[in-house]
Amino acid sequence: FLKCVDIALLGAPTAHLRSIRKIWVDELIDESRWQTYISGLNAEWKGFTLYSTVVLAVDISFLAVPGVLADSEDSHSAATITIYASVISSVCALVISVILAGQIRTHEVDSVGGGADYMARMTRNTHGDAALAVMFGLPYSLLLWA
Repeated sequence: FLKCVDIALLGAPTAHLRSIRKIWVDELIDESRWQTYISGLNAEWKGFTLYSTVVLAVDISFLAVPGVLADSEDSHSAATITIYASVISSVCALVISVILAGQIRTHEVDSVGGGADYMARMTRNTHGDAALAVMFGLPYSLLLWA
């Protein structure tokens, strides 16, 4: 599962999986590492939110340039299609970053107990911590694709 997705997401899930496995060992969390990790994630997602907003504004301004949009509705230029793909990717990165940051805030994962509950809840599925790593890596990957 992770090998296929990791290629499409440009290696971001593997980086997050390594970090998760350093922190989440035998379903226990080291307090100092957890605080550093969760603070880093929050800062990362805030940055991705800002970058996604800038990329989205640039994409929309490119669409406003005369001649970028094709005159005929049936034929779209490669530039227009690329800009639309970038818009979709940056909007997805923005939305996912906001959702992940909100999820961290609402579950009170700043404490070790809250973090352990969050990690246990998020890794109880078929793919375990790999699915969590993919989820954490999505904003970065989508922003790179934008």
